[in-house]
Amino acid sequence: MVDNTGKVMREVVVKELWSYPVKGCQGVAVDSLQITKMGIVGDRIFSLWEEGGALVSQKETPKIASIAARFTPENGVLELSHATHGSYRHSIRSEGDRLASKWVLDKFETIDQGDEVAEWLSILLEKNVRLVTPDQPWKIVLPHPLLKRMHDSEKQKFFAASEVSLANRASLDDLNSRLESPVPMDRFRVNVVVDGIDAYEEDEMDALANENVELLQVSAAERCVIIATDQKTGHRPKNNILQVLGEYRRRSAETKFSSGLLFGNYMTVGREGLLRTGDRLSFA
Repeated sequence: MVDNTGKVMREVVVKELWSYPVKGCQGVAVDSLQITKMGIVGDRIFSLWEEGGALVSQKETPKIASIAARFTPENGVLELSHATHGSYRHSIRSEGDRLASKWVLDKFETIDQGDEVAEWLSILLEKNVRLVTPDQPWKIVLPHPLLKRMHDSEKQKFFAASEVSLANRASLDDLNSRLESPVPMDRFRVNVVVDGIDAYEEDEMDALANENVELLQVSAAERCVIIATDQKTGHRPKNNILQVLGEYRRRSAETKFSSGLLFGNYMTVGREGLLRTGDRLSFA
């Protein structure tokens, strides 16, 4: 297949789709994702904050990964559960205390979701936390030139660098062939897993599209200690994953915007639409 400029078009197949209702908590495998320019519907719409104003993430609180979270946008119900702590159902609040929040360079307001869910989470995590949702969209502050496709964008979700993250099965196979112990794809907490191309060929795709949706590449994703964290238990088993990525998938100190350790890709939204498992996406 060729496009209207004569370029040969190739395809990837969407093998897995994931949503992460609460930033840092477990993801949910789904059959489809509704992708909008504000982010994926139901994805990273909640986050946890310490009372002092710091975002709670797996970097410093890996136990958050042991919390399962499922959100139903149709009725606004968030279901939280834990292997030893039971479960809790919370109906999203659109009214509540407004909290001034700062995350990296972004500044925005959030809506506190109340004392009951905060108490359930605080007991589990053994520190005082608040569950919040964004109030209004805010301007993204990502000045690095590698993230230029996100410059002047707005968001209303707690994604890191772009609305959608993507990984390639062949790349994970290659990484696992180099590791002492293989890791599952959930370590990378991506939304879209594709197959049908060579390892790391995803880095060269400027855009992926079908008749429903278009995703535009922002940058290869830079990784931190979260990929060394078991995404079911929150434990960090001994593994050389960060060291190995540093040996063959590292940006230079002059060009990196974070760790420089590369796996997967940040994608922004060129055309909104529904993406399903089994869909084929074309690229030149």
